[in-house]
Amino acid sequence: MSFPSIPNPVETTTPASSDERGATLINHWQSGVPVTVGPVLTPLLVLLMMLASLGLVLAGMRLVSPLGPFSAMNSVYAWGIWKTFNVMTLTALGSGPLALGMAAWVFNRQKLHVVMRTALVSGFLFYATGLIALGFDVGRPWNFYSALMPWRWNSESAMLEISICMPLYCALFLSFEILPLFLERLYYTGNEKARAFLRHISPRIRKAYPFVIIGAYVIPLMHQSSLGGLLLLAGDKIDPLWQSPAMPWLYLIAAALCGFAFTLFLLLIVCLRYSRKLDGDVLSELANLLSGMCFFFLLVRAVDLTLRGQLHAAFAFNKMSILFLLETSLILVPAVVFRFRRARRTPRVLLNMSALACLGGMLYRFIPTSIAYAPMRSTSYFPSVPELLMAGGYISLGIVAFVFAINYFAVLPGESSTWDHSFRPFGWHTATAAPTTSLSKPLERGA
Repeated sequence: MSFPSIPNPVETTTPASSDERGATLINHWQSGVPVTVGPVLTPLLVLLMMLASLGLVLAGMRLVSPLGPFSAMNSVYAWGIWKTFNVMTLTALGSGPLALGMAAWVFNRQKLHVVMRTALVSGFLFYATGLIALGFDVGRPWNFYSALMPWRWNSESAMLEISICMPLYCALFLSFEILPLFLERLYYTGNEKARAFLRHISPRIRKAYPFVIIGAYVIPLMHQSSLGGLLLLAGDKIDPLWQSPAMPWLYLIAAALCGFAFTLFLLLIVCLRYSRKLDGDVLSELANLLSGMCFFFLLVRAVDLTLRGQLHAAFAFNKMSILFLLETSLILVPAVVFRFRRARRTPRVLLNMSALACLGGMLYRFIPTSIAYAPMRSTSYFPSVPELLMAGGYISLGIVAFVFAINYFAVLPGESSTWDHSFRPFGWHTATAAPTTSLSKPLERGA
């Protein structure tokens, strides 16, 4: 494939004061282009905005009222859908920055740099909406400042590491990594003073970048595994098919699996929605890595079940066994299909298989927190209507924010040589400019 054509700022001899293309500011390895054609507001987006508004209104009401009228949680099921789905499950889909970043930077899969912005924005929104849900769930969000005071930490709490790492990762590391999106827009739409200021601070931003990258990988590695470790406290309340000392490892691997799968799925959806060309090499690389991660997850899980003497329970064909086989099949099928080169270059297969992998990874993260969780007392939990509306509202909020992001900022991958550096003006107007994304090796048409 051909990489974006913005020159390397280290090699360029153009003085910063005359840098019209912004090469001193922009990460040439993570170039993107905005969507500048078509209306921003569509009937579907308006519906999602209404759902998001309803969810936020209910969340505000929940904040000033007791938990009882808004939730079906009880003393046995103290974790509701806001934690088990919005936080424990959806943050796995938001692990694209971790999975793709480590593949690109640590394992030198350079092709993935051109889709990092899509992964970063989606990951940031998953984490941000998850933290919003968590804030309304636990109540008293004004006490979150205690996380900044180590002398007030409860060092014996299993939630301590998670409560520190997740907000830190989202507010500091992910925010820093998506900062170029805002700086680029300001550079090309602002006045000369703004451009001069950005040229002045860009060297400092670049110097901080390697240190941010380190934190951007270490922090999510810690809290993704800790989410699995947290469930170890439930002991035999979780079915043996899921409860395992290897759960921290499996939760981390499932996060990487979901990160690859959802980024692939998202790229295909937005390219279909906005009629953008696809880069066969990049999508094939994502599918190949997803296949390897699926096989790795299944191998670790099979070894774990064998060592714990629980492999027979997987084929007992009771309720838990059927759930286990369904979850395993959803991960195994994409793993096998993506070993074939033709499948990795067929859009319909890529879309279907990435969706299956997402579902399989999400099921693994969700089942032990809810379905396979069986406390000793005969008490059940099913989300109330306000809980479901709020959970759906948070998801809708993330989708709406992503749509706005790709319309007003350079998020989606594309060739810089075909981009005239124009941005859609803020508002609801349809822009006349129509930059295209001419990518080198188009995928074969699916049947």
